[in-house]
Amino acid sequence: MHPLSGRRHIHRSIGVACAAVLLAACSSAADVGQTDEKSEPEVSSTPTMLSTVGLRLPLDAYDATREELAAVQEGQDALISQCMERFGFRYSPPRRLVSAATSKPNARIFGVVDPNEAAQYGYGVPGEAEAPARTPQNLTASEELALHGAPDLVPADMPKNQAEAEEKGGSKQKVNGRAVPIGGCGREAFLKLYAPEPNAVDALYVFNLKSQAESRTREDSRTKAVNKYWSDCMARKGHTVADPMNATTELGIADNALASPAAITAAKADVSCKKEVNLVGVYFAVQSAYQKRQINKNAETLNLAKQQLKDRLKLAASLISQP
Repeated sequence: MHPLSGRRHIHRSIGVACAAVLLAACSSAADVGQTDEKSEPEVSSTPTMLSTVGLRLPLDAYDATREELAAVQEGQDALISQCMERFGFRYSPPRRLVSAATSKPNARIFGVVDPNEAAQYGYGVPGEAEAPARTPQNLTASEELALHGAPDLVPADMPKNQAEAEEKGGSKQKVNGRAVPIGGCGREAFLKLYAPEPNAVDALYVFNLKSQAESRTREDSRTKAVNKYWSDCMARKGHTVADPMNATTELGIADNALASPAAITAAKADVSCKKEVNLVGVYFAVQSAYQKRQINKNAETLNLAKQQLKDRLKLAASLISQP
C-alpha cells in the first residue's frame, strides 16, 4: 500500500463525516413547515453521491423535460410558419440546436462531477465544440416585418396574452393588405402556446423558482461548510480555489482553455475532492429542501403551471401532426 493511501482514506472519511454531522446539527435547529424564509430548511437525510446524470430535483416535476421542450419548440415553429403563410410567405424556421450542456439535464448542475469527462475534457462539455453554427436567414423587409413586427416596438406595449392580442386586432403595420400581429408572427406563436389566456403562468416561473433555490443553497451554512472541506482538499492537491461553483474563474481558466492540460489536471482534482467530501450529496439535499419549501409555498401556481404545460404539449402535438 502506498504510504499516503491510508491518509487519503482518512481525509475522505473525515470530510464526509464532518459534512454529515454539520447537516444534522443545522437541520435540528430548523422547524418543520418553517415559514420564515430566512431560516434554513430541514434536511432529513443526505445521500452519498457523485453522479448527477438523470438527477431529478423536486421542481423538475413542474418543468418541461428536454424532449417536451423540443416538442413545444417544434409546435411554435409550426405556428410561426402558419402565420407567415397568411402574409403570403413560405417560411422555414432555422434548425434549433440542443447544446451539449443541455442534452443531459442536471448533468453539470453542481459543476464537473464525472471523473472520465474530467480526465478527457477538463471543464469542457463533451460535444460542445462540434455543435454547428446556426445559419442566418436572408429575409426581405416585408418578411422581417411579418416575422418580428415593427422594429421600434416597445416591449411594454406588446400584448401579454393571445386573448389581449386578438382584442387589439393587430398592429398598424400591414403586409400584403393584412395587419401584422403586434410583435410579429414570432410573438403570436409564443402567445398561442405560452399565454393563450390572462391566467397564463409566466413561462419563466419555474425557472425563476429554481434560480432562487440555487441562490439560497449557495448561501446556506451547510453548503458553505462543505465548500470549505472541498477547498482544503483542492489546496492539498496544489489548487487555490474556494468556490466549487466558480472554479474555472477562480483558477484563471479561460473559456477557450477549458480542455487544456492545466484545466484537465484541475478538473480531475475537483471531481476527486467532491467525492471525498460528498459535496454533490450535500448540495443535492440542501437544494432539494429549498425547492420543497417553494413548492409548499407556491403549490397553487405550480399546479396551474403543470396543467398549462400539459395543454401546451397537447396543442404542440396537434400542430406537429398536421400535414
